Amino acid sequence: MAGPDGPGRPVGGLAVRPPAGVELQPAGRDDLVTVLRLLGERESLAAPLTTEDARDRWERIIGSVDASPFLAIAEGEIAGLLLLVFRRRLNFATWEGWVPELIVAPSFRGRGIGRALLRVAIEEWRLRGGHRLSVETEPSEVGCAAMLTGLGFEDGLLRFRQDHIAAEGRRPPEGVKIRPIQAADFVAATRLVAEMGVSRSPAPERMEALERSFSELTARATDASLVAQEGDRIVGICTLELRETLRTESPEAWIPELVVTEPDRGRGIGAALLDSAMREAQRQGARSMTLESGPMREAAHALYRSRGFRDAGGERLLLRDRA
Repeated sequence: MAGPDGPGRPVGGLAVRPPAGVELQPAGRDDLVTVLRLLGERESLAAPLTTEDARDRWERIIGSVDASPFLAIAEGEIAGLLLLVFRRRLNFATWEGWVPELIVAPSFRGRGIGRALLRVAIEEWRLRGGHRLSVETEPSEVGCAAMLTGLGFEDGLLRFRQDHIAAEGRRPPEGVKIRPIQAADFVAATRLVAEMGVSRSPAPERMEALERSFSELTARATDASLVAQEGDRIVGICTLELRETLRTESPEAWIPELVVTEPDRGRGIGAALLDSAMREAQRQGARSMTLESGPMREAAHALYRSRGFRDAGGERLLLRDRA
């Protein structure tokens, strides 16, 4: 069951009926070596860490109330891996489920294992009351799209990636300063994120719950979000989180929202926010950065590409009211 600080341990996924000859179970401490081997099957991504380098991170994953790693076992071997993480997003009081890794070993493909693992993710997410479930896909993973569509997932966000962060030292326009986000920025940040279309403007009765979520999110040690301020107005926001992976020794920087209020677009504020976020990520030891963006934000995409970000696939989404 969910605890006061986040989701509980996986239980919903155990109700999924697996394919014949396959067992689905939560991953454990002793599964690390095989998990790393499976991660190496996604050739389009960085090779995983060594067992020694990954051990402490794996302990944190399997011990986290925010994570639900699951395995598929077939013929006495680990045949598939699902990494499901629950994360906070601005303007939502509930959790978002996120699947960064879904892998089936080549010799076990075509047996319905990937679909079963996705159903595990869906059941875990439903049980915990999340607002949406997001699955990362790489450009080369064409076959995954049909499976996701069949389970109700829709095209959602685009991802852009810079493998080696290269900040340029861009400065904001005169009179605009960029600073770390604060709890007092809640109202302005909520309005800006709603402008981007990531979420609807929250109903008044939800504001108290959203403010608690905002305070929790911005207080986390992994959060390094920034705002652009001109006078007493917040004119832009860049949410920035540093997250550990089993693929890179350094943390990965993740930007889920970068938005400038509509009257102030075209002044270079977005470019300055992005550059400040890149410098902050470098300061905290990150070497790579991933951005999420809605498919219609063409001006933002042009900015990202001009700064050396490459197209890195997308995220397919399952919304709570459509699950």
